[in-house]
Amino acid sequence: MDGFTHALPAFALIGTASGAELDWIAALGPAEEQPRHRAALQQLVGPQQGRLHEDQLWYPYEVIERGAARCEPGHEREFVLCTLLTVLAVSAGRRVGVDLALQFDDHAAAYEALPPVLRDTVLDAYEAIAA
Repeated sequence: MDGFTHALPAFALIGTASGAELDWIAALGPAEEQPRHRAALQQLVGPQQGRLHEDQLWYPYEVIERGAARCEPGHEREFVLCTLLTVLAVSAGRRVGVDLALQFDDHAAAYEALPPVLRDTVLDAYEAIAA
């Protein structure tokens, strides 16, 4: 899966993350760590194509995990971006301490409430890694 992350339609959204979205996600951590999280997020969604490296389990994974934990009104894309990055990290074997089946069950209502295109993106991502 690592070699064609953006080729899978379910994960293509990662490559469309805006600067404002990355700023919002980076701000989920302590204020003094925001610049470091932001730089790591830019690297992750850009050159790394969503593939989290082992040395990124704190920067930026800390804020990714927080962003995937709940969907705030007006920040649905950020929630989905964080969810997709989490799904990719787990599917790549990163030790991030997330059980995807449990995460899916815990957030099923939030996923269902997303705008259709975002909801379908999340559902397709879970389906892609289950295949």
